Amino acid sequence: MGAIVITGAASGIGEAVSKRLDHRPNSYLILLDNDVQKLNETHASLVGNHFSHFLDVTDPVAMDDAINHALETTDQIDALIACAGISCVGSAEETNPSRWEQAFRVNTLGVMFSIRSALGPMKRQHSGTIVVIASVSGRVSYPGEPAYVATKHAIVAFCDSVRQEIVGSGVRIAVIEPGFVDSPMTRQQPTLASRIKNVTPLHVDDVARSIEFILDQPPHCSINELLIRPTNQEL
Repeated sequence: MGAIVITGAASGIGEAVSKRLDHRPNSYLILLDNDVQKLNETHASLVGNHFSHFLDVTDPVAMDDAINHALETTDQIDALIACAGISCVGSAEETNPSRWEQAFRVNTLGVMFSIRSALGPMKRQHSGTIVVIASVSGRVSYPGEPAYVATKHAIVAFCDSVRQEIVGSGVRIAVIEPGFVDSPMTRQQPTLASRIKNVTPLHVDDVARSIEFILDQPPHCSINELLIRPTNQEL
């Protein structure tokens, strides 16, 4: 039995992929999030083999501990699915710098720490798939949330560098770049929620299905980058 480690598992895309993979054969889900109440709700909704744990992805030691727990519980780390992220809406002039720092710590460093923790065990077992939820904001730039755009561009670049480092190791890495998704993070931001009125957004399960598709590829096939937009989204 192998572990599938999911960060940001309590809500949004993380919750959707947790539920989609709930019945996956020979898998043990490790659900990680910093929202204890929502994490407990997601935990209670699942019926397969799983474990949930409070975790701040910006703490590299805590991430190492979570991976070590997964290895103690299962034979190996089959997958890391990095879904944890926060929004950062506001112009360059008006946004509080502390919010910029928080966005980079969660969206960029949090993903980097998660990948770092999983890479060693995956390389030793010569297998494993890392899936990172980035954004269309990691491919295009636009006004209104420049710090968020920067965090996603940074993680797309980081993941491609890692991909080149691990060639020949048996480990795969994929970046998924969704466009507008009808998620709690989107709906909590008035400026983003207003944009959705003109677009039929993706559902969180649309992204979860793409994650499952990546995991189901044969070992010799690595999907490295997947951009998913709503059909009527222009940006």
